[in-house]
Amino acid sequence: MHIDEKIKRRLDELIATGEQVLATKRSPGTNVIGDFRVDTQMAYQWATSVQNLLVRVFGQEGEHYKNFSAQVTNHLTFSPTYRAQGILKAAKDDYENEQLFEVRSLIEAELFDDFLEQSEHLLNSGYYQPAAVIAGCVLEDGLWKLCEKEGIALPSKPKLDTMNSALAKVGVFSKLVQKRITALADLRNKAAHGQWDQFTKEDVIEMIQAVRRIMEEHFA
Repeated sequence: MHIDEKIKRRLDELIATGEQVLATKRSPGTNVIGDFRVDTQMAYQWATSVQNLLVRVFGQEGEHYKNFSAQVTNHLTFSPTYRAQGILKAAKDDYENEQLFEVRSLIEAELFDDFLEQSEHLLNSGYYQPAAVIAGCVLEDGLWKLCEKEGIALPSKPKLDTMNSALAKVGVFSKLVQKRITALADLRNKAAHGQWDQFTKEDVIEMIQAVRRIMEEHFA
């Protein structure tokens, strides 16, 4: 699953959870003046998860994050929860309808970097084989996004080499870069199939560095 699809799926999950929170609506009690109540623990858990996603997707200065946060700063009763759910739905709509192209590019760059940092952490902890798998997934997802950006038609499950060739054909990559990516794809395949004796830690170090350069060049 590509990063863009993961974000959309997570937005859907959080909207569904928000509906569950709203479904806990109940009266504040006899002779109590005030808003309807919702399950407080469930509401705050949901709100925290939403804020974590929105700040990563839209940034702290993004209107969706700021507006949502403004609704959940005080005691979470039904009304602010309802308004916050509306903001979350708006965020999903804007994201899915590509109203935030520049933001999405920044998100992709940051998430690629996060995954590469995970790969480096595994590498430094002595697990260079799974580090190669993660770096390879970052490369594959990055090529998929570049093909999407260039309007290149792809099958449902395109191979890394197929995307590499297509991008080189339209001039996104030079022949030298295409050749380098072919070598990275070979290392990624060996790692994914558990052929641990076919590459070394030094190979993975070079792989992570190369993938980072490619991502920085095309997604910075």
